[in-house]
Amino acid sequence: MAIYDDVKITINLNELVEIRAKLLTQYENYSSKVNNGEYLDKNDIDRIAVNLRETLTFDTIFQMIDESILEYLGIKEKNPSITIESLDITLEKEKKEREKQFKKQFELVNIVNPSWTIEVPMIKR
Repeated sequence: MAIYDDVKITINLNELVEIRAKLLTQYENYSSKVNNGEYLDKNDIDRIAVNLRETLTFDTIFQMIDESILEYLGIKEKNPSITIESLDITLEKEKKEREKQFKKQFELVNIVNPSWTIEVPMIKR
């Protein structure tokens, strides 16, 4: 039996929706609505949870993790220039640079067989 050090989080969305609904409405008088069936029942909670399964993002969790890492490393402020968009642009630039270096060093040659053709890189001399 293996022992893992990983920390795993399991979220029961139905339970979370039910708890949050009670928390969000704790100061309102919903007793008459509950009696009339106008408030959230198990089916309503399930519909909300199913919708969340498809739409839920973990932005806040990622932000909290980022902040914890920066705090642990002693970095006072998060670099605002690092965003998903800037990361995508950087990755695209790196990809283009790799393609450029590849084209400098290799040429693509077709190897032809009657039933197939394959394009392979060959070192330029």
